[in-house]
Amino acid sequence: LSEELDEKVKFVLSELNRFQERAKDQPLKFAKLKRYCLGIREASRAITRQQCKGLLVAPNLEISSLEGGLDDTVEDVIELAREHDVPVIFALSRNRIGKALGKNIRMSIVALHSVEGVLQQFKEVIQLTEELRRRWVLMQMARATSESAEAAQKRAEEKAVRDAARKAEKERLAAEKAAEEEKRREAAKILKAKKAEEKAKRVAEQEAEAAIRKAEKEVEQKQLEEERRQQEAVEEEMRLIREQEEEERRKEEAEAAIEAERLRKEMERKEEQERQMRLAQEAAARAAAQKAEEAAEEEDSDGDSSGSDLPLGFNAALF
Repeated sequence: LSEELDEKVKFVLSELNRFQERAKDQPLKFAKLKRYCLGIREASRAITRQQCKGLLVAPNLEISSLEGGLDDTVEDVIELAREHDVPVIFALSRNRIGKALGKNIRMSIVALHSVEGVLQQFKEVIQLTEELRRRWVLMQMARATSESAEAAQKRAEEKAVRDAARKAEKERLAAEKAAEEEKRREAAKILKAKKAEEKAKRVAEQEAEAAIRKAEKEVEQKQLEEERRQQEAVEEEMRLIREQEEEERRKEEAEAAIEAERLRKEMERKEEQERQMRLAQEAAARAAAQKAEEAAEEEDSDGDSSGSDLPLGFNAALF
């Protein structure tokens, strides 16, 4: 439509594509840094969500005479953009749009999410688009005056019929969609209520099972406690028996020790008596021996003295 407009749009698209490719290095921020989207569905979604700054449409779209075909779909997107005050730009071609974005495929529609970095160039594109649109309107008005009123009226009626048919179809689709949405909501509500009921039932069963387990655990705990007390009583009784046996054993050992000590002392006393008797006997024997010696010595001395007075050859033993 305009070589100047095509060059400006080409520059904007190439820069935005460069920015978007660079943003892919930051996966967590890529959704926020996305500069454009492709296709009729994505463009419609961006416009509805008020995330579209401008809509680029290739002017050489394929003509489709079928109802609901590509022409009708593109016209719906364009009307949606105008309803949301989104500027529509007709520039380049399907091939040139793909090449401007660095892709070897044909592109029909591009929705611009952000023009940061090329804001001035984008404003120039909008101004040039408005100027070209104004010229085209003036040209069409001039052409319309030269045509017959009947042909213009016919085209207007045909367009009105097409517009009415598209509007009715939109309303029908919207009604069907609303009805389906209502059905889905009702089904979801029923499903939610059913899930809530099942959940409540499960919770009640779990609580009952928990109560049973708690009661069983308490009974088991009581049994274990009783068994433990009985075991402790048995152990205490065994301990007392062991202590009593130990006490008796110590008593017996003490008595045995006392008896052994008594016997030892008795034996020592007897040994001492025997020793004393032996000493006394020995002393008596020595005294007797000494007395005998003394007696013998006295006899010897008496014999010597008496013999000196007797006559020679006198034997005192004969008398």
